[in-house]
Amino acid sequence: MEQVFINGERALPGVPLRALFYGEGLFETFRYKSRLPVFFRKHYERMERGAALLGIPLMGMAALTGLIDKALSDSRLPDAYVKVCLLSGGGSSYYDYPASGDIVIIVRDYRAREEPVKANICSFKRHSESPIRRIKSLNYLENVIARREANRTGYNESAILNEKGEITECTSSNIFWARKDTLYTPSLDCGLLAGITREILINFASEVGLAVEEGWYYPEGLAGSRFAFLTNSLSGSLLISELGGLSLPLKDELYESIKKLLRVKLGWDQN
Repeated sequence: MEQVFINGERALPGVPLRALFYGEGLFETFRYKSRLPVFFRKHYERMERGAALLGIPLMGMAALTGLIDKALSDSRLPDAYVKVCLLSGGGSSYYDYPASGDIVIIVRDYRAREEPVKANICSFKRHSESPIRRIKSLNYLENVIARREANRTGYNESAILNEKGEITECTSSNIFWARKDTLYTPSLDCGLLAGITREILINFASEVGLAVEEGWYYPEGLAGSRFAFLTNSLSGSLLISELGGLSLPLKDELYESIKKLLRVKLGWDQN
């Protein structure tokens, strides 16, 4: 029988060892503004796909919704940052399959970030065919290292390239840029997470007169753009002021239309 000791004391049964040892687990983050996100089902379905890949048992959406609503009711926060984690439990041998899945929910005050992002180009690359690039995994060390590297060099975000030198995403967000009346964003085939807000913008961009092209782009391809910005389920959108030494415009009425569109679709604005 496997026994676990933490700081010399025998650990209680049920420690999610596989999440602890291997980062085998999943998470979703979103803004909870008096209610679950409008597109919560998409968050659940993405976690469900990741759980199927990793073999982690996941409760049904209704049960998970109940846990989140209870956490928010207990916290008494009308506008909250929420992180939902699925932790993998079971034997400590790396080749074992998970035996259980525990839900951890983190809640704190939501604080909107408004200042533009200044991003470097990460010094290391990701491989576009890595299976964990397509799930929101707890194995987040590459993102941690990339963000710390950015912070050390005077930036507050990092753009990550794949093995071909193509743009994929930033450490916690997808990237878009505009030329005339078209938005450009890296294809999922570049090796990036299919962001929920990314999908929403692609689906609804026509409402503000924009076409969207997904493709394979290099950082220098952003030169001459009207503007560039990031998307995620916490901020909606954030302008990029600089990408790897390339300065980008910060004032454009079209961007303001995009920002408002996302706020409305995400349910953050009432009109």
